Amino acid sequence: MSHWQMLGLAPDADERSIKRAYARLLKVHRSDENPDEFQRLRQAYEATLAEAQWRAQAEDEGSYVSLDVSEPTPDSSRTVVQASALAISLDDIDVQTSISPPQPSLEQMQQWLAEGRDRQVMDGLRVWLASDWLLPFERRQQFELSVLEWLESAEGWSPAFFDGVCKVMGWDEAQATLPCEYWRWDRLIRRCEAQAFAESVRADLTRFETDKVYGQPAALLLKAMADGDRRELADGFDGGDWQRFAQLAQAIEYQYPEVPGQLGLQPVDNWRDWLPPTSYRGIYLFLWVALSVVLITSVFTGLIRKDGLSSAVIMPVLMIAVNWVGMKAYGIWALVAVTAARLDVLLSQWLVPRRWYRQGAGLLLLRHILPGAAPAFLAYIWSGGPAWLRWGSAVAVFLGVLYFTNQALSGGKVSIWARAWRAVKLRVGRLPWHTLQHPGFVVVIVVLVMAATVYWRMKGVA
Repeated sequence: MSHWQMLGLAPDADERSIKRAYARLLKVHRSDENPDEFQRLRQAYEATLAEAQWRAQAEDEGSYVSLDVSEPTPDSSRTVVQASALAISLDDIDVQTSISPPQPSLEQMQQWLAEGRDRQVMDGLRVWLASDWLLPFERRQQFELSVLEWLESAEGWSPAFFDGVCKVMGWDEAQATLPCEYWRWDRLIRRCEAQAFAESVRADLTRFETDKVYGQPAALLLKAMADGDRRELADGFDGGDWQRFAQLAQAIEYQYPEVPGQLGLQPVDNWRDWLPPTSYRGIYLFLWVALSVVLITSVFTGLIRKDGLSSAVIMPVLMIAVNWVGMKAYGIWALVAVTAARLDVLLSQWLVPRRWYRQGAGLLLLRHILPGAAPAFLAYIWSGGPAWLRWGSAVAVFLGVLYFTNQALSGGKVSIWARAWRAVKLRVGRLPWHTLQHPGFVVVIVVLVMAATVYWRMKGVA
């Protein structure tokens, strides 16, 4: 392959075409990645450039080198001498470039970048890349490193500007044409992602200022507001809003913790407490066990005159129905309490401990604490007997309801009871539950329950 073919040019190409082809191929054959190909490219460039310069000079002087092998005439001898003077060894050829670098200067473009004049910077980069000053590989490499250092030190440039610089400079990670090590490049990419994330958050907050319907997750997390306003805003969230709120909070906490500082904002420090409860199973299970124990204890201590064994079977089943009714009644009460969210927050600020109140994200007086008195009142009535037993049962049920409600309102925090429930479900899931679906199994259970009921009734009559 000739040096013309290696540059992809015709033998009559001029000096400017040779330099442009060489500059284009430098991006492909880099000295640090493939030194052999780079050396061959360099030699081909120097050879074609020397030949083109010799041809141009010969055309200007109107003289050509004769290839005739006959005896030289005085004129031909003079021509050979001129051609010999133009013959230069490939090892001694140097790239002929512009005497001075183009304008604007590197310092001027760096100042423009610091001032946020992106358009002028892009125009200046195009001027430099089109000039012959950057044809030598060393100058081109130093120029790219200078631009890279500008981007690393400057503040405020946008991801769109960075994409434009990459296209102009020919930087492409997929094509492995990067101006630096990967760790420096990844740092710039992360900065672009952080800038794009910050712009998205700023846009959401701006939309929230103009129209309260949009940008609510960002406002709940980042906007400074009173506890009552934040509680009222959170009460209007649906599933999609809570999902965006959690994604935004996790992105700030784990990926871009510097973004709130750049925007001059402070996110709420207890954002997990604001997440809606995933389940109220702990409360329902506690009430079912606690009220069942209260009734069964009253039966066996003689406070309630019923058969002990039958009560031990009937009372837990009865508590399931009581729990279901209580759940429906609390749903109606919650609708009323939500409408009085500001009053509820105001009262809770004064009457509820801070570790339970949690800036309006935890226990509230009207919404949670007051409904907890209903099962406590049932425990007081069903206990019977001495006053200490009645009050002890009521207080135990009331405190238990508050404890498990507080655990359910802890949002992303997984309590020990939730972990235990997961373990139980994992164990129970391994049991052969498909056998319970057989009709014969259900018939056997029903017959056994009926037989036990008849037996204890006949025993009581006797």
